[in-house]
Amino acid sequence: MRLGIISDIHSNVYGLNSVMMELRNCDTILCAGDITGYYAFVNEVFEVLDRYDIQFIRGNHDEYLFQKDTSAYGPIKKRSVEYTEEVIFKENLHELRKAKLQYNRTIDGIKIKMYHGSPWNKLEEYVYPDYPDFERFNEIEADLIILGHTHHPMIKRVGDMLIVNPGSCGQPRDRDPRASCMVFDSETGKAAIRRAKYDMKKVCESVKENGFDSKLVEVLEKPFKKDWDETSF
Repeated sequence: MRLGIISDIHSNVYGLNSVMMELRNCDTILCAGDITGYYAFVNEVFEVLDRYDIQFIRGNHDEYLFQKDTSAYGPIKKRSVEYTEEVIFKENLHELRKAKLQYNRTIDGIKIKMYHGSPWNKLEEYVYPDYPDFERFNEIEADLIILGHTHHPMIKRVGDMLIVNPGSCGQPRDRDPRASCMVFDSETGKAAIRRAKYDMKKVCESVKENGFDSKLVEVLEKPFKKDWDETSF
């Protein structure tokens, strides 16, 4: 089976549609969370999720929609939540509410677990390629662990376990502005990063039209910038 993996869409339907072309020959597609946040095409993204029967978990930005107190949020995050609350259809909010924080499935004998952050902090922990304690993942009974949240693609082998992150199809931050996704082949046990160009101009125009912070344009155009404080988004 060919498994398509995406994450961190962040309401960027143009980025999402571009990676769907890359994943068109996959049997199943999984998303490691952050359906919403940052950009304007909230309900359009849910249409694509439904069209391709993409199975998804909740990310931290999705969880923010169910938090009553937003006073501690920075301006980008606060505006993101408020805009999403204004425009999201009730049925789409309901789908997010039903979504779990963890996904478990066995495919072709391969035990898969998916989290947005990490197995220990499902929403907020960042596991970058230079994470200092990958051996900790040996605590988890899985053959394939899928993570999101960092917007950085990763393929890491720990013993017999494969730990992967498809990067972000909505807001890459890894020196490559193209939308990112991943294909995993259950027969070979190998994963490969795929990248796709998309109409970034349309997304950037919507940022200006909706009064979003200009930093949301800059991070799309310059995902390689070294002085980004990623936790401020």
